[in-house]
This record gives sequence, C-alpha cells and structure tokens, in this order.
Amino acid sequence: MRDLILNLSWLMIIIAFFVFLSLKLGLTAGYGRYTNSDHWGLPASIAWFVQEAPSFFIPLYFMFLATSPCGAFLNLLFLAHYFNRAIVYPYRLRSNTTSPLYIMLSAVVFCAYNGFIQGAWNSLYQECDDSKFFYILGAQIFLIGMYINWRADAILRNLRAPGETGYKIPNGFLYDYITCPNYFGEIVEWIGYAIAARSLPAVAFAIFTIANIGPRAFSHHQWYKEKFPEYPKERKALIPLFL
Repeated sequence: MRDLILNLSWLMIIIAFFVFLSLKLGLTAGYGRYTNSDHWGLPASIAWFVQEAPSFFIPLYFMFLATSPCGAFLNLLFLAHYFNRAIVYPYRLRSNTTSPLYIMLSAVVFCAYNGFIQGAWNSLYQECDDSKFFYILGAQIFLIGMYINWRADAILRNLRAPGETGYKIPNGFLYDYITCPNYFGEIVEWIGYAIAARSLPAVAFAIFTIANIGPRAFSHHQWYKEKFPEYPKERKALIPLFL
C-alpha cells in the first residue's frame, strides 16, 4: 500500500498542474456565483456535506489504525479542518443556490482520494522524529490558517440576513486587504500541515490546494471589480499587500 499511496500522491501533483492551467485559461467551477442554472443539482448545504464527508470519515477510520502518535496527531489536524468543512460549514450555510450534481460527484471522488492517501499514510507510515520542531511549527501555522479561514467564512456568512439574496462587498478583518482571506487561510493551513508532516501526500495536497484555489481567488477578485464599481482599488486578491 505504501507504493500505491506514493504513486497517488505524484498523480495528485500532476493533476494539480492541469487544474492550475485550466483555471488560468479561464475555466471556472460551476458552483456559487458561477453556477449554471441549466444543470440539475442539490441544495448547497446538502451538497457540501456529501462531497466533503469522505475527507472526514475515511481518515477517522484510519485514526483507529495509527501506529505512531505523530501520525495520529496529523490525522487530528486533518480531521479538525474537515469536521468544520463537512459538518459545521454546511449546517451554517445560508446560501439558496444549488450545487450541480457533476460538481458534487467530482468533489466526492477527490475527497475520497485525498482522504485515503492522507489518512492511510499518517496512520500507517508516518514516523516520529527525535525533534518535534517541525510538528510544532507546522501545527502552529496550520492553526493560524484555520482561524483565518473560519473567521473569513463567518464574515461572508453574516453578510446576508436570513432569506436575503444577492452579493455584497465584505469588509473587516483581512477583507480590508484581500478579496479571498478564506482561500488565503486554507492555503496557509495546508502549507502548515505539509511542514508538520514532511510527507509526499501532505506536500501533494498543499500543491493541489494552491493550484486549485489560488487562481479562483483572482477570478473572484475580477468578478467583484466588475460587479461593484466602488470596489476598493487597493485591495489585493489573495496575499495581503502583494498579490
């Protein structure tokens, strides 16, 4: 199984390259503000739970097979993110949109794929070092990213009153500096996770995350500028003060 996980990790890096290229060429994922109403779908809250659940339940299963405390610790970080993404986030979601079925199914496949390689590697093959420096450093970066992601999501969620539709310009926190602090926080999370783990599966997922949501931040940034003439010109897309 070790070789299978490593091969799947290399495959994820290759897929990340093509995802990045597709998004840079103008392809947008058809959910949220880019949803095509011609496609049949499920309510966004249900779709989010279904598609993210494999990344929670598969590593949860492997937690019970952990052969080292360091592997269990990494799985705990991974599970903390996906407990929020699969359970808490859909429960709090106020969106009235639907998620196309093909988007949900493709996300289910990816989350099962990634949940397997992260959970299995951490539990079965992750070894503990004599020094815990990288585990501590990576976990701290991960938790900072998680806080940014959660707080940014909360600001977006509270932009609309119950039953209200339409889009508004978010303000406050890192939204005063960048358009997508939720994406920035998630990228910080998985870079921290990769630093803590220093494994090919963790690095592959960090690369995929950057390739997948990095270009989307720039698409969102352009969308806001086109939709709202008053959108703050000094606001960057993804990285405060820089990008």
